[in-house]
Amino acid sequence: MKQNPCRYCSSAMEYKGKHFPTHKMECHDCEYIKSHREYLKSQRKFEIGQYISDFNELMAQEYVFVGMAETPKHIEVIKSWQVRSVLGILDNKHFYKAIRKENEDK
Repeated sequence: MKQNPCRYCSSAMEYKGKHFPTHKMECHDCEYIKSHREYLKSQRKFEIGQYISDFNELMAQEYVFVGMAETPKHIEVIKSWQVRSVLGILDNKHFYKAIRKENEDK
């Protein structure tokens, strides 16, 4: 796993022993953090697919994306939520299918 490029940067913010980019323009334009985000994106197992329109289709999925989150959630996490919350998110069209990436090694 590639290490966080903010760990030695003087502009980075430290919180509980971890380093994060700040909201300064120099952090936004930093080439190291851009390449780090591209690396993290390439290591993900899932891509965002089409939005899910009904409850039955949602329950048929194993992993889903909620909103603009970059990490998928397992369906058991969604099942533990209140039904009213899940239906509200469905009405706003914020559930997306998680499509597993194919390995390029094969």
